[in-house]
Amino acid sequence: MSEHDDFLDFPGADELILAGRVTPPSAEKTTAVRTLLAQAAERDARLSRASDTMAVPDVPETGTEVVPAAARRDGPTAALAPPPDRPVVVLATPGPLGEPGAAPRRSRITRRRRVLIAAAAVAAIAVGTVAYPVLNVGGKPASTASAASAFLNDMAEVSEDAPATQAKYWRVHAETVKGGKKRAETWYVDRAGRTWIVDANGKAREWAENHAKWRVGGRHLIWPELDKLPTDPNALAARFAKDPAVRFYEVVHLLESSPASPELRSALFRVIADTPGVTLTPGVKDGRGRSGTAITKALKVIVHPADGGKRTFFWQTVRCVIDPETGHMLESSGTSTGENHSTWLEVGPADRIG
Repeated sequence: MSEHDDFLDFPGADELILAGRVTPPSAEKTTAVRTLLAQAAERDARLSRASDTMAVPDVPETGTEVVPAAARRDGPTAALAPPPDRPVVVLATPGPLGEPGAAPRRSRITRRRRVLIAAAAVAAIAVGTVAYPVLNVGGKPASTASAASAFLNDMAEVSEDAPATQAKYWRVHAETVKGGKKRAETWYVDRAGRTWIVDANGKAREWAENHAKWRVGGRHLIWPELDKLPTDPNALAARFAKDPAVRFYEVVHLLESSPASPELRSALFRVIADTPGVTLTPGVKDGRGRSGTAITKALKVIVHPADGGKRTFFWQTVRCVIDPETGHMLESSGTSTGENHSTWLEVGPADRIG
């Protein structure tokens, strides 16, 4: 066996080669892929060490809407913009090369899948392919998937491994830049949907005129209602808008700031992984200089005038920067350069306000 044959000696290598060849990627793209792989390898190594002392239990599976002009509550808002001219394709991320014997079956399959996809990613860089097949793992039939879909499915696995919370409050600390003006905002929500805003002096006041709710299809749900959503991706997708672009927008909103459980976040990522037209750009930075991977999706925004006048529409693109180590949303922006954006600085449980 030659050195080249040995390098491509993994399940699915033949399918990878048959996927075709193109001009080898640039050094910049190759570096971005290697950085992403290294980050994921480090993350999964930590999960592997943790699983030696703490087992992760198996998790059981269990009309088109339009976006109004004021699509969000008066809080951190994702700005939108035209789609980028040239998205960059990146491949999926790896898992650890070893598996703790005490790890549950789901975790072992997940890590094996990441190892195989990592090998495919490195091999794809070597032979110059820009797409790769999803390998036959766990008895499921192989199929072709985009890099964005593979990345989002990986984020689903990462999210599922996160700890659940029983905290009384959910805290969101964000920074919004719009039209050159910057505004920092911190707000808390309890399980009844009541919302508190923290001012610049650190004083919290209840926002009586508005309860924190997250749009799911034609409904706006509070925290306990989110917990009742199905975690099967197909059943969950049916709860959102039928239009794929609007569904993507609604799902991203939940991933940005909602107190969705680990199981629900995992399912949300799988919903957008199945959404057509999502593109991936690795190695980007948010407004605070944090590194992440961006996903984008163009959508049609329909404006309903308050006076009941004629509706108008325009095309915009949701662009989100995701931390590939945690699956957390770092930023939502509406332009490729991020002039208008909402940066999610801290989103998570809190035992008290302030």
